[in-house]
Amino acid sequence: MNVSKQTRYWVRRLLFVVMLGLVGYALYQSVAQGEGNRPEPGRPAPVFQLTTLDGKEVSLEDYKGKAVMLNFWGSWCEPCTKEMPALQTVYEKYKNKGFVVLGVNIAETDFTANAFAKRMGISFPVLMDRQRDVVKLYDVVPIPSSFFIDPEGTLKQRVEAPLTVEQLEPIVQSILPKK
Repeated sequence: MNVSKQTRYWVRRLLFVVMLGLVGYALYQSVAQGEGNRPEPGRPAPVFQLTTLDGKEVSLEDYKGKAVMLNFWGSWCEPCTKEMPALQTVYEKYKNKGFVVLGVNIAETDFTANAFAKRMGISFPVLMDRQRDVVKLYDVVPIPSSFFIDPEGTLKQRVEAPLTVEQLEPIVQSILPKK
């Protein structure tokens, strides 16, 4: 069977277009799937396990039934430093109402994080994310970044900026356990 040059040309072209379409679809699926894994409000907060500065293993599940603020920070981050007094103030005000701040330190040594916590007067738990596993899990890019989780474990709000007491209070009040 003798196939003309023109027929071969169109068959090759069709195969190229089909292959290009398959590659495009595969790329679209991988991007769409990646976005689907980003923790967004209304979805369950991703569960993790980290160690506190005093060596205790904790899981997000340990705080079920409480309103949780996950705050990602580093001692070298100036906006994080400015935000810390507001976090401490709100923590002190609402901790007896079922609210906890979990400060997630990003990849620093225990010594550095502990010195920072003491200097800032932090009394809420500081969790050490040495390998940045939770940073990746929560898709944290800018810091400070905060995630507000209700007592059922649902992510209610994500804030990628430093917060003041005035900004924090209405968010915290909206996720406090109902009595």
